Amino acid sequence: MENENPFTQEELEKIKQLVSTLYKDEKGQPLILTKTQCIMFALIFKRYYPRVNLMAHTRFGKSLVVALAILTRVATFPEKWAIVAGSQAKAKIIMSYIIEHAFDNEYVASRLDVGREETKRKVQREKSKNRLTFRLSGGRMSEVFVLSGDSSSKAKAGEAVMGFGAPNLVLDEAALVNDNIESKIFRMLGDNMDNFYCKIGNPFNRNHFYESHRDPNYYHMNADFIVGLQEGRLTREFINEAREKPNFDVLYENKFPESDAVDEKGWSPLILEAEYKLALTTLPKESWIGVPVLGVDVARGGGCENVWTLRNQNYAKVIAKSKTPDLMTVASTTIRLAKEYGIDQYNVFIDDNGVGGGVTDRCTQMRFFCHGVMAQEKATDAEMFVNVRAEMAWKAKQWLIQGGKLCQDNDWSDILNVKYMAQPSTGRIKMMSKIEMQKEGMASPDTFDSLALTFYRDAYNKEYEVERAQEEAFDPRSFI
Repeated sequence: MENENPFTQEELEKIKQLVSTLYKDEKGQPLILTKTQCIMFALIFKRYYPRVNLMAHTRFGKSLVVALAILTRVATFPEKWAIVAGSQAKAKIIMSYIIEHAFDNEYVASRLDVGREETKRKVQREKSKNRLTFRLSGGRMSEVFVLSGDSSSKAKAGEAVMGFGAPNLVLDEAALVNDNIESKIFRMLGDNMDNFYCKIGNPFNRNHFYESHRDPNYYHMNADFIVGLQEGRLTREFINEAREKPNFDVLYENKFPESDAVDEKGWSPLILEAEYKLALTTLPKESWIGVPVLGVDVARGGGCENVWTLRNQNYAKVIAKSKTPDLMTVASTTIRLAKEYGIDQYNVFIDDNGVGGGVTDRCTQMRFFCHGVMAQEKATDAEMFVNVRAEMAWKAKQWLIQGGKLCQDNDWSDILNVKYMAQPSTGRIKMMSKIEMQKEGMASPDTFDSLALTFYRDAYNKEYEVERAQEEAFDPRSFI
């Protein structure tokens, strides 16, 4: 699918020399691009192809390279360039690099045109401008500006780009911009026969970005983690660690989701049916290993159930269900089951949203100090997950695909209804809400939610804590 490098070694050496002459890194030293970064720079600076689909593993430096190529272009040719992304914040990432490096050399800095009430120092310090203009020889002008293709509001989707035009367009994080918005963005090129369109990003969705990835009219560049290893931008140790994180296939392997894994709205099943069936089994109690943890999803009426799920290192089992709305009964059942299965109170996690908060309060009144979990809490990994609900669900997914087993019964079938997507504006993982699931005709995934709650935090091991306390209390001086 990827095209061969169209540039000679001599051309790439000239690009490398150009960039190192003009720009500096964060240490003030000449900025040195790798071979693949030079190709990326040349594709934009030379406008060798009118259509470019560019994928690179996360932290490859693509935003910086694209920024330098655009900056060099507008400081040299009287052109208009637009940078568009799914949100203003995303679009400004490239612009911030442009502003940061516009003052690295006199060639570019002398051409930057600022208003009377501004100074170049102020522009550099604030990095907040949405538009920069450059005054070239002969009174010719060029400019670069940023726009948001925000799709968070269906009513206003794409309005920000209407009325703007530019013959050169870069769509950043393209896969996170939906097809409807992209069609409006594409219209920005319409007034110019000689135009250039570059889509860059990671393959989160099989939308227009996937179509251009397959379109022979586009030049296709794919710098995956193998390229990163070859060029010294990644280490094998880091990649081994990254494999355990969400979206490794998207962020580092540059692989699009399977065709049956994403619906028309961009939602993907959290657990595939094959993964679910593989996890179902029956393990005798003597085969259970690890510290037991209890997750309690509290019913909210409307056919929902209270569900108690026990999980340890290798196995999860629904140990009770009920539809009682009585919070005291739910609290009493929670305490009874914890004692029956030898679960420490600190390893009991209760859905604290809505009526669930009443159960946590009852348990506390009964001197049973469990954890109340709010779905909208900030995730531990806030860069990857929208909230703690998404983080817990993803940990449950990882546990299953890495060998965790589910007790063989029909209690777990609601797992197949749970869906997630990469948030269009940030790329962070979010789960389909229960309200959205209800609109789609799907029942509340009470059983899965009780399992997910067991991943709120690592299990508390009382024996380990006692041993650690004894070790910390040991004082060699007592033997002197």
